[in-house]
Amino acid sequence: MAGKVSLANTDDIPDLMEMFWEAFSGPGEVVFPHTEAGRKWLQRSFDNFLGQKSYYRPESKIAVVRNLNSQNITGNSWKTRWSRCEDIPGMSEEKLSEFFEPLAKAHYLVVGKEGHVFIELVMTKSNSRGRGYASALMGWATKLADSLDIPCYLDAGIRGMGICDRCGFKAQDIEIRYGGPPPCTPMLRSKKQ
Repeated sequence: MAGKVSLANTDDIPDLMEMFWEAFSGPGEVVFPHTEAGRKWLQRSFDNFLGQKSYYRPESKIAVVRNLNSQNITGNSWKTRWSRCEDIPGMSEEKLSEFFEPLAKAHYLVVGKEGHVFIELVMTKSNSRGRGYASALMGWATKLADSLDIPCYLDAGIRGMGICDRCGFKAQDIEIRYGGPPPCTPMLRSKKQ
């Protein structure tokens, strides 16, 4: 892999948005519509992620893989991380809640209030898959968790299960009361022993 992991900045938002649309195309468009309203919400969300200054935990960071000449290769509750959308016609707060609330419940059931590194998303452009970029991002996050001596948590989709296994994550067998299973598999990597 000809790249390194670094923290994203606002210049990365167009590439992050492109990867997000690709990752959530098809059935995902019900929750994250590929419309002008959807773009506005996503832009606001990434601005929020990158603009949060935190002197307390939790702190949000977006890591990206950059090649050596610095061109972009990769491009509290969910409501504090992701932008609200009630003021954006065409976006549905209800659909976002139906997606994020079960994930938040699963997250809490697995780690509770214990300190941990939470990997919200790992995305790569489709034409860059299989080149080690996702592994580099996962390695960066798990190394951070190890340096802090805390576990690492993520919600995995079907495509990401293999890399999660290789990075030491174990699927958590949980059941959500009054709502069924979450839309993704909750996975935990215990703190390094």
